[in-house]
Amino acid sequence: MLKDRLLSSSSNLFQLNDSLPDCSDPSDPEQVEMALRYALLYWLAKAEQYFMKNYSVPEIDLSLRGRCAGQAFLQTWRIRFNLQLLRDNYSDFMQHVVPHELAHLIAYEEFGGRIRPHGKEWRSIMEQVFGVPAKTTHQFDVSETARQNYLYRCGCPGKVHGLTIRRHNKIIRGTNYLCKSCRKTLLFDSFKNSK
Repeated sequence: MLKDRLLSSSSNLFQLNDSLPDCSDPSDPEQVEMALRYALLYWLAKAEQYFMKNYSVPEIDLSLRGRCAGQAFLQTWRIRFNLQLLRDNYSDFMQHVVPHELAHLIAYEEFGGRIRPHGKEWRSIMEQVFGVPAKTTHQFDVSETARQNYLYRCGCPGKVHGLTIRRHNKIIRGTNYLCKSCRKTLLFDSFKNSK
């Protein structure tokens, strides 16, 4: 079934088999998007085999930016991915982020909307269906994608915290963030111009 879907929707950029694709040029947007679609079908086929049913292929959106690697939209059966983090962390992204987001959709479909986002249902899909550790966050370097241009100081000598515009605006509206080390409130210091 996986090969039939791939043959009907892909070019010859990848060798069709039952493993994740190896993208020869992760900087090529066309190859990366095709590899992502292939990986999504690969993980979807595992869920279909386990639950013995067919799922529609989720819509893919590559517009996600910042720190987040992926987001699943349950009611619309859509997944947003961070293309830059995919390019920078190709293998780990395909092996962990793609099944992570797909597991949210499958858990919603199989167990309903009253489950916790990273609860036992989601964890069981990650571990039993996909055979992937159920990690809730990634460890990718986001220094280039998050644009932490707002510099804040705490009580630690010489320590500077880079915050995104989103967190900076929350502080302006009254939210307080604390340093994890000294537990002092972060105070605005300066703005760093982006490259």
